[in-house]
Amino acid sequence: MTFHRFTRYAPGAALAGAIQLALLAGPAVVTGHAAVDPLTTWCELYLGQSKGEVMAAMGDPGGHQADSLIVTVQWMHEGATTAEWNPPGAILFAAFDKDEATIKLLAYDAASGVEGSVRPTGLACDPWRAS
Repeated sequence: MTFHRFTRYAPGAALAGAIQLALLAGPAVVTGHAAVDPLTTWCELYLGQSKGEVMAAMGDPGGHQADSLIVTVQWMHEGATTAEWNPPGAILFAAFDKDEATIKLLAYDAASGVEGSVRPTGLACDPWRAS
């Protein structure tokens, strides 16, 4: 009879345990994601991807090392918006059309700047992707 009671309540206990484990593991998972190399994340982005998806993957933009590109992008694409990230050694620049689809993903070496056309060290994908 004791075994019957155990098997009767086991699925509920397993669910409760899984929920507790998920609650405990939650912060560790977020910390692990934040530790991913930004250049690896950058290479996983693609043209046509939504601005929201890019922002979610890369985090909050910041930096002004690619300001000269903003004028050019806005001149070429009416209603375009841009974002920039500056992880160590790199300048990462994204441009989005008026419908918030990614139209440019440009990566430069921070020491050379955006005029230098030098890819950042450690970048495993094409540094200049544009539609």
